[in-house]
Amino acid sequence: MKIVREDTVRPNTGWFAEVSKGQIVRIAGRSVIDVVAFKRGDPAEFFDVARTRIYNLNIYPTKGHRLFSKQNNPMMRMVADGFAGAGHHDLQSPHGCPQLMLGVLKPLGIAAENLPDPLGLFRHMAIEQKTGRMTPTPRAIAAPATIDLEAEIDVVVALVNCPDAKTSPPGADAVVTVLAP
Repeated sequence: MKIVREDTVRPNTGWFAEVSKGQIVRIAGRSVIDVVAFKRGDPAEFFDVARTRIYNLNIYPTKGHRLFSKQNNPMMRMVADGFAGAGHHDLQSPHGCPQLMLGVLKPLGIAAENLPDPLGLFRHMAIEQKTGRMTPTPRAIAAPATIDLEAEIDVVVALVNCPDAKTSPPGADAVVTVLAP
């Protein structure tokens, strides 16, 4: 695979890119990364956490799971999950940094009322079995974990590096790489 682009995303900053079908977005990080995606050319079709949970029959996405749109279409597939075994990614929580994400999405003209809930990478949430209560339980990892998301359609991907003491280990840079076959 060849590198199309590679960027460092510092804590409390974001990233935005067009990603073509078949390309991989590799995210290497330690603190919470909120991710959203939109169909390129149609921001009304966006990544939806509810449909992703339903179609995967899972609230913790990992390798092999697909990310689905509000219109029930597959958008991306997780092809590698270096955080597996250390913790879970989260499809349960709202944005930790919504204003930051809206700033990143400015090129798409997304308004606050249309901001989709994110995939929270590296945001380990414990869910109490009897009560259903969710509790953030940050998982400190010594080295950045790598997550690979393969685009199944042409998409626009946006993310923010959003560390919070309640939900994430201390902020650390993330590296985002777009790879092409």
